[in-house]
Amino acid sequence: MRILILQLRRIGDVIVTTPVIDALRRAFPDGRIEFLVEAAAAPVLERYPGLDETLIFDKGRFWHWLGEIRRRRYDWVLDFMNNPRTAQLTWASGAPVRAGFDAPFWGLAYTHRVERPARPLYAVLNKFLLLTRLGIPPPRQALPRLSLDENDFDGARSWWAENGLDRFAERVAVMPMHRRAIRRWPLDKFSETIGRLLAAPSRAVLLCGGPEERDELALLARRFPERVFVIPSGGLRQAASLLARCHAAVTNDSGLMHLAVAVGTPTVTVYGPTLPESWNPRRPPHRYVQTAGLTCLGCNRDRCPYGHECLAWVSPERVARETETVLSAGRPASLSAS
Repeated sequence: MRILILQLRRIGDVIVTTPVIDALRRAFPDGRIEFLVEAAAAPVLERYPGLDETLIFDKGRFWHWLGEIRRRRYDWVLDFMNNPRTAQLTWASGAPVRAGFDAPFWGLAYTHRVERPARPLYAVLNKFLLLTRLGIPPPRQALPRLSLDENDFDGARSWWAENGLDRFAERVAVMPMHRRAIRRWPLDKFSETIGRLLAAPSRAVLLCGGPEERDELALLARRFPERVFVIPSGGLRQAASLLARCHAAVTNDSGLMHLAVAVGTPTVTVYGPTLPESWNPRRPPHRYVQTAGLTCLGCNRDRCPYGHECLAWVSPERVARETETVLSAGRPASLSAS
């Protein structure tokens, strides 16, 4: 049995696809499982148990990949991205089993089509709808996971020591950025939340974001002369190793939130135009905050035609309170980093 998983991009989307690898490996212990992904999200899959090969997709070589996928003669191709490009790749494979969510036109590329759920469903369970169609049952409590080792921490080890981060009883990661402005809780609200969290003298805050966000993170850090640190530049796995050493993460609905979940760090996520039912585990140790009573929640728009009330009305007091609840419960011992 030779299986190809298609989820080309977005770190968060690749992370929530990882439980599929575990389920396929259980179902086919002697099978070969491969994953096609773009380079930016490929570090998620590095050293992933049960995955035989990560194939790096370059959209500039699309015709090459059409032929390469055909040449590899897969038995199953599972398209979790479901756009015209991945449907073409799936169809070109010639695999006897080609599974994907039903869609006009390109849905014809699949031999096994699945209707989109009528109600919001956590992204991991949404992925498992394809496997259920093929006779593989969904897990009862599947969460994404990322396999780390001490080498992933090496690039940040001296920075960690220089700042004496081991001396703090609690470390809280704060991830205030998002590539889409409509999904960002305002920075001044994150700032107020940090101030509330720092009322505990034995607590530090680590600000996390991408290289293009460092200026904004540095500006936020300058408001707090002590106990707030911008994590050093490094790859995705280094960021994951730092998150794994935190006791909680306060975040927007972003790829970094999924990364925190994958390394077992409890999260408090602020939601605006997206639905926690779709993107949040919604069970301990993870919590979320969203404004109630707005009819436009879950609009998934790129621009708000109103006053962005879904995020503007979320108070720092409420987010800090939820974070204190997570911290008081403690990080689950089975998920703690060494």
